[in-house]
Amino acid sequence: IIVIFAKLNELLQEFREGKKCLGDNNISAVDELIIWVDAATSATTTGPILLVATWADLVPSATDRAFVSERLEELLQGRGVSVLTRLLRPAASSSVFFAVDNTQSMADAGVQALRISLQEAAENSDSVKQQVPLQLRLLQDVVATVALPTHRVQQQRVDPIGSVAVDTAIAQVRQRHNTGPSAALPHIELEDLADLYAACTAQRRPALDDQEFRVYVDFLHLQGAITH
Repeated sequence: IIVIFAKLNELLQEFREGKKCLGDNNISAVDELIIWVDAATSATTTGPILLVATWADLVPSATDRAFVSERLEELLQGRGVSVLTRLLRPAASSSVFFAVDNTQSMADAGVQALRISLQEAAENSDSVKQQVPLQLRLLQDVVATVALPTHRVQQQRVDPIGSVAVDTAIAQVRQRHNTGPSAALPHIELEDLADLYAACTAQRRPALDDQEFRVYVDFLHLQGAITH
């Protein structure tokens, strides 16, 4: 289940006025949304996608919201059929997004509609019902840990791995990328995942095209632990 967020007021401004609303990464709201949609569909081929438009309280007009939805649908049609077929829409609505009022918290009807849709999607998902080896969960946690600098890990109270083999593999990955323990790993490669996989499963390091190893890699894609 993939959830992608965007600010409704910025989408409206870009579509209606043609003005780019650049974020901290210097990417416009519309462009960033499309980047995430493309990343989601390239990394996964199944599973629902939900678009959430935040700050809907700044766009109270139903006409404006419908306008944004129509423009987004036009953009999504250009990204391929698979996007629209996987898209979950609010119940009894033609909108492509869930509008969330940032001032209402859980009392917002949009938040409740999103919560219900997520729950139903999870209950109907084959991947959610699938049994997952504990080593695979460990690998997911290790990848998340490597992606964070040490101080962030401590702030988020991530439990220490507690395995010499895993800790050694993490150190080797960081050394390979010349990344110290106080910095986040900028990216991770298949070679790195193979080292971490071997440590987490207590097996020999797999070939990069090993079938079981690639199943683990696909799982990390599906869970969002890695994006490409």
